[in-house]
Amino acid sequence: MTTTARPEIERRLMALADAFDESRAMAVLESLCAERLSGRAVGTRGRDHATGLIVSELGALGLRPVTDTFQVPGVFRLDSQPMFTVSGPHLSGALEHRRDFAEHPRSASIDRPVEGPVSRWDGAPRDGAWSVVERVPSGSAFAELADSVRAGGGIGLLTPQRPAASGFLTKRVVGEAPVDLPVIAVRDEHLAALDGDTVRAIMPIWRGTVTGANVVAALPGTDPDLAGRPVLVTAHYDGVGADPGRHYPCAGDNASGTGVLVEVARTLVAQRFTPARPVVFAALDAEEVGARGSLHHAGRLAAAGDRPDVVNLDMAAKFNGAVAAELGPDSEAIRDALDQAGRMLGIPLAVGPVASDNRRYAAAGFPAVGLGLGAAHYHSPLDGPEHVEPGALRMAGRLLLVAIGRLALETTRAAGA
Repeated sequence: MTTTARPEIERRLMALADAFDESRAMAVLESLCAERLSGRAVGTRGRDHATGLIVSELGALGLRPVTDTFQVPGVFRLDSQPMFTVSGPHLSGALEHRRDFAEHPRSASIDRPVEGPVSRWDGAPRDGAWSVVERVPSGSAFAELADSVRAGGGIGLLTPQRPAASGFLTKRVVGEAPVDLPVIAVRDEHLAALDGDTVRAIMPIWRGTVTGANVVAALPGTDPDLAGRPVLVTAHYDGVGADPGRHYPCAGDNASGTGVLVEVARTLVAQRFTPARPVVFAALDAEEVGARGSLHHAGRLAAAGDRPDVVNLDMAAKFNGAVAAELGPDSEAIRDALDQAGRMLGIPLAVGPVASDNRRYAAAGFPAVGLGLGAAHYHSPLDGPEHVEPGALRMAGRLLLVAIGRLALETTRAAGA
């Protein structure tokens, strides 16, 4: 890229940024949040509707989206409405699911009512009782604890969970291997009052393997020597799924990133952007259950011998003062492009953790950066479009367009990478 060419390229990049339409991104987001999509959990009919919507949106741009399916083991979800009632001197009546109690990711299914008194676990046998554990171990220590309670005649474990700012217990949809014992998370302030009361609970949990579906589309590059060095833009479109009788829009996490991704694709097509390197758009599934969609896609790319520069956007719904950027190994070119884009647009960036699909690509050996702005009411029923800031969508879209444009036009460094 010559010095004389830079002013023209800067002008083209700014034109791309200015063409981003946050109202279009919001329209895609709102469609993904519709109640019939039921929180877009992997392997559900609602996720199928979301897949079709994204295919339709990208196809309408003249791109050729491909749906790539894969298997996702170890998925769990509530099979029907849970129940948790208390009788005794401290609490009495039915507690509300997700506000007062929730399924624990490692619990056995409770298909029939399980009833018994509550007592603190001190290592002694508690025949027919629910055992309260205030400090919950992880890994094999948790399984050993469950085995000890069960061997002592215990009927289940009650563990603490603090509510989020939304007032809800954050929905957890991934965990380690289940144990052979019912485990229920209880709002911490209630758990402290249950000792001596009687609890009756039902928590039907389904577990199994489901099919995930990534949607991938590409804007071809003009330089055949760079066909295997695409700029890859990713965002996960799956959500945590609905509870029985309660809708989760999953707007901030991550209909926001998906809406921005689709609008970035539309902007590049509408502006007749002609990159030297291909620009690939991947709407990823199964991020919420261990980033299985990006794991599958990274494997596909590695098998094909491709080496993309990856920019992943997760949660673009709320601006908290700076865009967080997690820099993977060998991602200096992406870092520089984002830094220059931020300076051009007046958007501050800060190095920080973005625990999302970018880590799967980085682990596969690809340069990868994760971007995140934020979201209100994470993993709660309140994560709706009304809590999404259009300005945050616009900020994310403009930043991506300038950085992507710079990377896709930068032929010398890409060819030598």
